[in-house]
Amino acid sequence: MFAAAVASLVLASAFLVEEDRPYVVTAIDYHFHDAHPTLPIGPGRDLIVRNQGRNVHNVTIPALGISRDVRPGEQVVIGAIADRLAPGRYELFCQIHLAAFGMKGVIIIASE
Repeated sequence: MFAAAVASLVLASAFLVEEDRPYVVTAIDYHFHDAHPTLPIGPGRDLIVRNQGRNVHNVTIPALGISRDVRPGEQVVIGAIADRLAPGRYELFCQIHLAAFGMKGVIIIASE
């Protein structure tokens, strides 16, 4: 029983730490890593899209009217994204590699 309580506390504290950090999506050669709904993005958190691949990528989020190119080694920061979008699922994609490679992903904006 004690071990279960400690495990629950550790998981809860890990979740709280995540809420304070930016949500990071990584573009790696025709794929957005972590742009699959795992943890919803809550209020106040930034979205960072890092390009760790070899090619220039693009980050387009139609719901925000954002479309930016990201060179290898660079990143795009979208501040407090959950404060700018209603709760729900939102698509992001790379305009450069969408047609040929289907490079797209989804982020989830949490309700408060």
